[in-house]
Amino acid sequence: MKAGGTVCIICLVILLVNAPRVRAGESADKDTGNSAALHILAGASSTLLVSAVAYPLIDTGNNHRSALLVAGLGLGGALVAGATKELLDMSGWGKPQWTDLLLTLGGGLLAGSMVYAVSCLQPGGENGNTGIAVMYATFALTLSLPVGESLYRRFIPSSVSRS
Repeated sequence: MKAGGTVCIICLVILLVNAPRVRAGESADKDTGNSAALHILAGASSTLLVSAVAYPLIDTGNNHRSALLVAGLGLGGALVAGATKELLDMSGWGKPQWTDLLLTLGGGLLAGSMVYAVSCLQPGGENGNTGIAVMYATFALTLSLPVGESLYRRFIPSSVSRS
């Protein structure tokens, strides 16, 4: 592993470990650990979903540049998702916070690094290999389930009390 990859992984680990502490100072009334985890899952899910769409469109046959392009497009998806959420928060849907965007990007960076590694391991010369794209999409949808449930519970209050 090159030095740049090692630095990215170390920064991501530091971000993930310290995120609940940073968020606790911003809003004490929320479950900050759960919120941080949801932002990380949303970023990873966005990255995987965009990568699933981009992979069949880009020839990734054992080419590190193509794999980097797929992972970069996926990370761009996490950036768009995080920025959109913060813009919605600024327009009255919630409280905008920079750490939310950073956590979403952190999850996207984690998933993007995995997309890059897996895409580099794919054998070359296989045109139309969509199996890996299906795997990316499956993981994206699986990771988005807790995020979707949280959004559902936030905006659709339950009429049945839970005990």
